[in-house]
Amino acid sequence: MTDKIKVHIVMNSHLDPIWLWNLDQGIDEIIATARTACDLLDDYPDLHLIRGESMFYETVERLDPATFQRMKQHIANNRLHVVGGWYVQPDCNLASAETYRRHAEIGCRYFKEKFGIEQIKTGFNIDSFGHSSYLPDFYREAGMINYVMLRPSTGEMKLPCNVFRWQSPSGTEILTTRVMGSYNSTARSIVALVTNIARECDRHLKHVMVCCGVGNHGAGPEREEIDLLKSQWNNIEGAELVFDHPDNYFDEIREEIRRSNIELPVIKEELKHHAIGCYSAYRAIKKDVAETENRLVQAEKYLTENESEAAWKQLLFATFHDVLAGTAIRSAYGRIHDSLGFAKTLAVNAVSDAIRKRNVAELAPDPMQRLILDNTGRETYDSLIGFEPWITWRYIANLKDIINGRLLDEDGNEVPFQKIQSESATDRGEAEMIFPVKLAAGERKIFRLDLTGNTPKTETAPIRNVENKDLDSLIFRNTEYLAEPIKFVSREDTTDTWSHKINSFPESTETVFAKEPFREHFSGPFVCEDLGSYHADGGKIDLAVRKSADCNGLRLRLRLTWNLAQTQVRMVMKPSFPVKQRIEETPGGKITRSLNGEEYPLFRAIKLQGEEHSLSVVTDDCFSTCVKEDGTLELMLIRTPYYAHHEPYIPPENHFYPVTDLGFHEFEITILCDADDEAIRREIYRQTDPVRISESTLGVNRELQ
Repeated sequence: MTDKIKVHIVMNSHLDPIWLWNLDQGIDEIIATARTACDLLDDYPDLHLIRGESMFYETVERLDPATFQRMKQHIANNRLHVVGGWYVQPDCNLASAETYRRHAEIGCRYFKEKFGIEQIKTGFNIDSFGHSSYLPDFYREAGMINYVMLRPSTGEMKLPCNVFRWQSPSGTEILTTRVMGSYNSTARSIVALVTNIARECDRHLKHVMVCCGVGNHGAGPEREEIDLLKSQWNNIEGAELVFDHPDNYFDEIREEIRRSNIELPVIKEELKHHAIGCYSAYRAIKKDVAETENRLVQAEKYLTENESEAAWKQLLFATFHDVLAGTAIRSAYGRIHDSLGFAKTLAVNAVSDAIRKRNVAELAPDPMQRLILDNTGRETYDSLIGFEPWITWRYIANLKDIINGRLLDEDGNEVPFQKIQSESATDRGEAEMIFPVKLAAGERKIFRLDLTGNTPKTETAPIRNVENKDLDSLIFRNTEYLAEPIKFVSREDTTDTWSHKINSFPESTETVFAKEPFREHFSGPFVCEDLGSYHADGGKIDLAVRKSADCNGLRLRLRLTWNLAQTQVRMVMKPSFPVKQRIEETPGGKITRSLNGEEYPLFRAIKLQGEEHSLSVVTDDCFSTCVKEDGTLELMLIRTPYYAHHEPYIPPENHFYPVTDLGFHEFEITILCDADDEAIRREIYRQTDPVRISESTLGVNRELQ
């Protein structure tokens, strides 16, 4: 038997709770799949089945307790095997490190509480569209030592072996198998699938895993498929077949490595590409998930344990690979956005209530209106802050007093501020106040508004820099950082939602948005701002370019309105210096990527590093980018494919398919010159909006003057 490959037949049912169907249909299939699994295990005593995702189990527990008890017994009998350990199989490109850790925390705790499983040994993301660099860290932190993946497949990423040691940039390793073939099969394909894999696998390891069973919409292995396999048990040349599960497969791989002194290859890179369009498809869900992540992290100490778990589960489900990747049907997303709204509401209400309870308990009456700032996040906030206090309830008869008003810190020292246009389109004297603040994590500071007008406030010279009025140049310290003006372009994109089978988007006819002259909006000691507009067939961009005293660069606020299907809209920026290195944030840390024109997921920040200078882009609103060999950065604003359009199907001319991301979008994008890690981190933190501001007018004279 030593010359034979041991084929570990892993029977499973890949189940997408949402994809080309909505969640209710997915729940129906979860119940049916659970019952099918139990029936098969009852009828085939030598069969093993696997099932991951705690969301699957808790759904059965809630809706079909009898079947849940059957599953529990099969787990106890070592016939049904828990893999994955996470809440769902998520998109592994764009969620935050905190989110991946919560997947493991909530999932593994559930399996321990319900089934007594102390350690989930094998991570399992067999349908995720690529795998980011630091995933080994998240799995090993949760006690998992093995990993099963599929995408990118053998035709999409060349690897020296389909079993390898995957190492994160931190040096953490996890033993990984890339499944050959697919994650599912049918009776028609099963014999050919097993035969081909046994012939083409890494034979020196003497073991290979084959995933079998009907997938996508659940179901599980067909009885005909099982019977056919059993009839061919000894008829596949060079193969010894056995029903098995991933934990045992990896144990035997490790034993073979030890016995034969095999040195597995070490892969030290992210596992990409598969479906580059998933980095940008349906921006709305990506933005909603990112915002919900921020709110939940910042509400961590304010939520009860039950509230926190309920909110995080809604977010974790929204990171499912066909949800966060933007590849599900449109009707499925309404419920997802509602669930994220529920999570955000829990978080925001908990923070708001806690702050105001503290205000009531701690703040005595005061003749001055107070602004109370709380940093609810985990890092120091050191930047400008903007807030619009309500002051005209008292001073409506004397609106000029706000101009001469002063902002005082807790020691009575004057804090300079700048007054800019109110958010409301009224003329009642309201204004947003911008002022510098530094708050450690969890710190509170209280400021007072002296609006008597008795003491003139200190005036500070404006910071206006006419050289950076628009995006034609970017000059700092007498150095030009742009080789040419920043431009906005639209391109035709007829690839499907996933953009299958490509690593970079094909060149297509490009339309450059026409720029209108910029005009001055306001100037002051902390910020100056200019407004511009860009137009193209299909839509327009309204743009505010802000120069801030706390930012060595420009902050852009974009409002994009777009109405063309199957297009891309990008912001294109070319540095004036040769780019030597591309350094990017990724969930869990930093990585470097090639200047190869390929599309990659963008996670909050990217730096283009030259010999002496660098340009960095920081944004929590864009999720895909490419960098050309000459250093040109192309930041994807939106793509507008049809929902759940899967090649090779070409939509006919006469159709009514809905289109993703048409309409109105807002972006905040910061461009930094020569920014170090601290400056980039500070800007990322500022954009996550961690400071909550409350007001107190307790003790203030409310009579009109």
